[in-house]
Amino acid sequence: MKGNVMDYKRAFECVEANRDYIVETLRKIVRIDTSVPPGRNYGKLVAALEPDFHEFGFTTERVIIPEQKVKEIPYELEGERVNLVARKIAGKEPVSLYAHMDVVPIEEGWKCDPFAGILEGDTFYGRGASDMKGSIACLMGALKVMHTLSLEPRFDMHCLLCTDEEIGVYPGVYHLALNGYVHGHMLNLELGAQEPIILQACEGGIDVVIIGVGKSCHSGMNFMGVNALEEMVPIMNELLVLKREVEKRESKVPSFPLPDVPSTQLTPMFNLSVIQSGAKPNITPGECKLILNRRYIPEEDEKQVVREIEEAIARGRSKSKLIDLKVQFIHDYPPVVFDIESPHMKKMNDARRAVHGYEDFLVGGIGGSTDMGCVAKALKTDKFIGVSPTRASNVSAHAANERVEVADLISMTKELVHYLAF
Repeated sequence: MKGNVMDYKRAFECVEANRDYIVETLRKIVRIDTSVPPGRNYGKLVAALEPDFHEFGFTTERVIIPEQKVKEIPYELEGERVNLVARKIAGKEPVSLYAHMDVVPIEEGWKCDPFAGILEGDTFYGRGASDMKGSIACLMGALKVMHTLSLEPRFDMHCLLCTDEEIGVYPGVYHLALNGYVHGHMLNLELGAQEPIILQACEGGIDVVIIGVGKSCHSGMNFMGVNALEEMVPIMNELLVLKREVEKRESKVPSFPLPDVPSTQLTPMFNLSVIQSGAKPNITPGECKLILNRRYIPEEDEKQVVREIEEAIARGRSKSKLIDLKVQFIHDYPPVVFDIESPHMKKMNDARRAVHGYEDFLVGGIGGSTDMGCVAKALKTDKFIGVSPTRASNVSAHAANERVEVADLISMTKELVHYLAF
């Protein structure tokens, strides 16, 4: 329908009529296990969605991450890192619509098969339901509605289904940005919520792997060895001193008023997240592995973040009897700040008002990191907007029994139709 003189409410009715398509699309892709590591089934997920893109008038291209780049990622990975780029071009202003295909592995017990796609009432359970295969299903639903009603898109659409967001270092969208596949502003299908929330910033993320080497021996003769776990304690103490200093810092970006939030402003986060040492109680451990996770605000300098951690480790090492110490910095994502005054942000707010009736929006940043930081770094842009079917009041991403409400899938699909076609 040229010019889209149709009332958007009729398009919303069509979204509701396609409820089964959205749910079945989500079930279809949840059943393809793309847990990373190892991330072995990207090609299967791409193959499952390509026919629908073709039916809706898109051309598609598979972009595979070069093997030498995959080797830079410090995890055990399997299979090709296949990204899908789907385009519908008519010479209009471009928009890139982003989603990642990977999900986190299963840790805790679930009440159902996490890869079955179980619907109980209006609640859909499955790994990726919230983060972020639900968003992919909404995108496909929106494209189907636009195709069915012959709605003319307001933009040239570049749909990017990407790899390895959950592990960082060299995510698929970073490769696409560096190689000319990202066009126009970025509509991120994860960085949002169904409540009236606008995300302004995400923090950067660095993991630090610290391995202390001692000398194992019988615990009844511990004077013959060097207890690596105990000798890691001085280093941990210095890191905790640094933690207290770091977490006093504040960003210019406001934080969301979450329970027990330490400040009205976004603050850095500093976590001793993993410690591994020892095999049996009667063996003095000869090695201790400590992993630190550091989230840094946009105002902090990445090099200074690294330097102060190195200095804290050095102070602790001077008080330790460790025989050797190995330190590895893994740079996950840089921080990113979004232009919340852009015309695209205002257009998305109009779409959300049309769906929900919202008047005002709460603006803030989060301590989570995103591969949009890589895009911002590669393209020197702050033109990002975000939507999501999840609710900030009921986040289940990465958790056991991950879920999404079907009503929220329908609402996000309406938001996309309104933004892309009206």
